[in-house]
Amino acid sequence: MRRSLETAKSTLAGILVAAAMALGACAIPLPLPQGTPAAAESAASSPAPAADLPSAAPSAVPSAEASATGPGVDGNYGQFSSLSEACLAVSATMLSVTLLPLAALAGGNPDDLQKARQELSQLEDKVPGELKPAFEKLRDYTESAGSDFSKFGEPEFEELLKPIEHWMDKNCK
Repeated sequence: MRRSLETAKSTLAGILVAAAMALGACAIPLPLPQGTPAAAESAASSPAPAADLPSAAPSAVPSAEASATGPGVDGNYGQFSSLSEACLAVSATMLSVTLLPLAALAGGNPDDLQKARQELSQLEDKVPGELKPAFEKLRDYTESAGSDFSKFGEPEFEELLKPIEHWMDKNCK
């Protein structure tokens, strides 16, 4: 028991370091995604002054309208408009999920599990196609675990994280 706890702590520490590195890589300032040509044309022909126009700043979560017309519509970046946006969303969710074994060591709060499940479900539909199966399996695993935090220290859980970690290593540097 003590050995498996030490192994879980060691593995978790490695995952947290990888997540921190991935989040750090996403913090590199990149140019903001440009609007669609139709939006630029419409704005150019509009007589309204710029101060009266709604903000064009991208939101953290793409809206349904943006998802339907944006460049990332289930393309290389899933429903995200850029790779950095996809990396940031995946990294943040993975950080939440990889903290579950630590939550177990602290006594486990059912709200932590519910939050992780909700984040996985929301992100599953937005991620690039190559990640969808991994997110589906991970979500299914968290649902089948119920409120048993011990499941998040098992090798099966760690195996489910590997395809997502591999994608982050490959794309989020």
